Amino acid sequence: MTDRLFPFLLLLTLLDLAFVQATEVVPTVDLLPLWLLGAAAPWLRRLQRHLLYRMAWNGGVLLVFALLVRHATTTGLLHMLEDGLVLAVLCQVHLLNNVGEKQRPDLIFFNSFLIAFVTSFFAPDLWWSLLFVLHALALVPSLEVYGLVRAGRDLDPSLVRTLVRDSLPRTLLIGVATLVVFVAWPRDFRREGWLGEALALRDQYEAGIADRIRIGDEQATRLGEELVARITAVDSGASVPTHWRAIVFSTFDGTTWHPQEGARFVDRLVSDPPWQHMPDGSWQRGRSTGSEQNQAATPRWQVRLHALESGRLPLPLHAVRIRPERSQGTLLEARGFGGFSLLRAEDAPSGPLHYEVGVGGPRQPTAVPARTRAHFVALPDRGVPGTAFSLARQLRAELPANADPVLVAQTFADWLRTSRRYALPGEPGFARNLGEFLLGTGAGHCEYFATALALMLRTQDVPCRLAGGWLVHEVDPASGASIVRSKHAHAWVEVLAEDDSWHTFDATPASAVVDATRNDESWWSEIRADLDRWWAAITGFDQAARRRWLLALCELPARHPLALAGVLVAMLAMVYARRRRRQSEPSIARLLRSLRAARLRLLPGETPRELLQRAEAATIAAPLIAQLRAAAEQHEAQRYGNPSARNP
Repeated sequence: MTDRLFPFLLLLTLLDLAFVQATEVVPTVDLLPLWLLGAAAPWLRRLQRHLLYRMAWNGGVLLVFALLVRHATTTGLLHMLEDGLVLAVLCQVHLLNNVGEKQRPDLIFFNSFLIAFVTSFFAPDLWWSLLFVLHALALVPSLEVYGLVRAGRDLDPSLVRTLVRDSLPRTLLIGVATLVVFVAWPRDFRREGWLGEALALRDQYEAGIADRIRIGDEQATRLGEELVARITAVDSGASVPTHWRAIVFSTFDGTTWHPQEGARFVDRLVSDPPWQHMPDGSWQRGRSTGSEQNQAATPRWQVRLHALESGRLPLPLHAVRIRPERSQGTLLEARGFGGFSLLRAEDAPSGPLHYEVGVGGPRQPTAVPARTRAHFVALPDRGVPGTAFSLARQLRAELPANADPVLVAQTFADWLRTSRRYALPGEPGFARNLGEFLLGTGAGHCEYFATALALMLRTQDVPCRLAGGWLVHEVDPASGASIVRSKHAHAWVEVLAEDDSWHTFDATPASAVVDATRNDESWWSEIRADLDRWWAAITGFDQAARRRWLLALCELPARHPLALAGVLVAMLAMVYARRRRRQSEPSIARLLRSLRAARLRLLPGETPRELLQRAEAATIAAPLIAQLRAAAEQHEAQRYGNPSARNP
């Protein structure tokens, strides 16, 4: 292995570390030693000749490998991905620091491709794609240099530079061909891939709405900027509700909240007023909601839902009327908790779903049976910290004996909001379990606050459940519409009052949540937001967008004939300038002068060396032959980098 190849291997290794860094699965502190060892590889590899160094290095690698394997096998599936990615880049850094003249770097190339492939399922799409472009630009010349090394060629710097220049147009050509295929034949980015759920672990580390909420086993969470919905008030002056629910959880087994969807919730265990499908295609519920007078007095909002892959419809708790618009290929299925599931046909358009929401008062006319109330106060035999019981008794003792569930819930929520700290998973001081959070020794996020409030309420026989959805607080300054992003995913508690109505209580400090999800106003954050929007446009490229592009291209000559003519003239000028520039090179100009002096011309497909052989066989004066030979050798040196044939 020559030293000419090592810089390319170093670049690939650093890009592999960047791939793993982009997943945000592995903490930066764990990757920092590998970054340092990778950057120091040009100096560390000089120590390979020392036996003591080799023993220390290999022993350290084996020790770290054993620790990673032990950690992965003892902590379960949650940390298996983290340990696997660390092991992959550890092997890459190890190979980089030990490759030499006798070792072939084939495994480095294979491992680099494997890391890029695997991280594509967990890394944010935009940043991984930018890294992949750099990886492609580095991989092609690396393979070309390696091929010449295997062939025994002596690589001087000029030849390496020529290879790099030669690989760039080829890589760009492949990229352009990929873009053409992408535009001509777009795929559905929201369709489940061939790996399916096997690589769905990324969802565990990204803020969003999950089917279950597991408490006490937390991983650093990525706050995504993906657009979920845009909400606009139909009636001027109506403020957008802050809590939009998509799913509720009613059963806690000690570690996990399970959704209110199951055999126990049938018609005889009703908890929310049922929805009725009206002849006009809308859905309504509640007493006399169908009257025109009530509909006119009901605050309404227009919702444009982009995140259809979740299969859930965001709604306020007290929504009483839903009117879908432009919902081709999408059906709504009412759920027992008062929400809806989305059922989409395979050929349904991939555009957003538009619907109108009307909200009524909190009082629900449906009587909740006693057995249903008992379900909402049920506690598991194990898994509830003793602190939840003691705190609940202490706070309840400060209230009147006849305090209703709403007052109890408000008191408990206020106490948690002011007495416990907020932090995201992975941040310093985050509680390792619910017990630490309740004691106040660790901070927690919204799921900790909601779980603590729900368990404390249930210890006092207050029926309640967890709700999962989005906290709406971002406003588009240009349009005034409320913007919902994936990072706005939130959890709170719904309490069943004595009059059988549900009420929302959020124990999480609102200011802390807003600060945690607020965008930085720096120039870098603006550039990143623009890149995210561009990437969202790319991943949202569907058949409708393809049709618009093709129609725009077809209409371009008629709408902008002068602009199109200018582009064509510019392209022709570039081709002519390139041709003139090539002909103006000294070696080519000298060769053309020699040909004119000898009264010769190049035949189609004939090289200057073949022309020289033909001229030597003809009756041409010796001075002209010498001039032609010098011109041909200079052209060969300029074209192919042959130092022995350079012109003095």
